[in-house]
Amino acid sequence: MKTLFFLLFALSPFAIADNIYAPGQAALKFNQWYIAQLDQNKPPVLNPDIMNEFVASGTIAAIKEMYSGDSNEKDMPDADMFIKSQDWDEDWNQITVLHSDFDAVCTNVYIAFGKKQDHVVADCLVQEKGVWKVRSATLIK
Repeated sequence: MKTLFFLLFALSPFAIADNIYAPGQAALKFNQWYIAQLDQNKPPVLNPDIMNEFVASGTIAAIKEMYSGDSNEKDMPDADMFIKSQDWDEDWNQITVLHSDFDAVCTNVYIAFGKKQDHVVADCLVQEKGVWKVRSATLIK
């Protein structure tokens, strides 16, 4: 019995550590997938249902609304809403999680693209049914 308590006590930091890093892992996985889709000329925003695994449901609904109907009648973004750029470099499949912080709204995960890490976005992640998902992205540099 003492051994069982010891194991539970000793392993609990690993469970906590896994939970702390979960938003960063989710953001990394999303951005790797997203850039791969763009490299295949399959922009996910044009088929938002394929983003259900990675993107918050409210964001998917907003994307569907934005891309429904005539784009001449709506203000459309000048840059991709997740990478915050009109184009991407060949080495942007090299994605690095720089750090994260949280506030009352979401956990912000700072993502750098490319070898030089000169393009950085902050992905705002929220938990939806126990899964970390991207709500939005902000250009940092």
